[in-house]
Amino acid sequence: MKKLISTLFLLAIVIVAFSQMKEPEMVFVQGGEFYMGNDYSPGQNARDEKPEHKVKVSDFYIGKYEVTFEEFDLFCGATGYPRPDDGGFGRGKHPVINVSWVGAIKYCNWLSTSFRLDKVYEFREDSLGLVIEKVNWDANGYRLPTEAEWEFAARGGVESKGYPYPGSANLDEVAWYSENSGDETHEVGQKKPNELGLYDMLGNAFEWCWDYYDPKYYANSPDTDPRGPEFGRDRVYRGGSFKSPKEHMRITKRFHFMPNKPQGTIGFRLARTKK
Repeated sequence: MKKLISTLFLLAIVIVAFSQMKEPEMVFVQGGEFYMGNDYSPGQNARDEKPEHKVKVSDFYIGKYEVTFEEFDLFCGATGYPRPDDGGFGRGKHPVINVSWVGAIKYCNWLSTSFRLDKVYEFREDSLGLVIEKVNWDANGYRLPTEAEWEFAARGGVESKGYPYPGSANLDEVAWYSENSGDETHEVGQKKPNELGLYDMLGNAFEWCWDYYDPKYYANSPDTDPRGPEFGRDRVYRGGSFKSPKEHMRITKRFHFMPNKPQGTIGFRLARTKK
């Protein structure tokens, strides 16, 4: 009897979760060419942004907002995945933080299945953790953006006006960072969007990308739809956070971290391949 009650309780949680779900707001990004990277920032911390190189990106969709706690908590309730700590900043429409790259991948697959879309990722879990076995880039489901897609979208894509920040020459207009955040996250969509209508591309929460990190990758990167090195240890994340100093708030700034570890400033944004 106890087992039956427990099963019914879990089923009720799943039903409630699905009843509250709605498809994420996605923005179409027309493909095009751009100069990725940055040859002009001084110092050791900008070496991996060089050389600046021309890249062509195909059409894709990207999330209008960062994934929120409201959205991620539905995934946790439906699957039993541990709810990430909000750091005391609030859940709801605040960007989800303390999510590992692995957690983001699992969320993408769950969301795809929930809306009857093809999953992008096939993986197994063993003593090494989550191991990606196959990536279907042609699938219509949800995924993480590549590093090139992220940077192209942050710059405003083909609509770019060449601002130093996403949609503005004034950082405070578009980003929550160390000088204006009060050392906490804020609900998504409160700042000015960029040319594509994307919010919080800099600041609030860092955002995981698909790519493995290699500081020298730009020297050998493919010129069309690069997806990062085939192997590596860390994964890339982008965009600055509510704790980032102004000098780190560059569209081209690259960060990296272990994929199986959550971190109190890192969240993510969704992408989809255009079909």
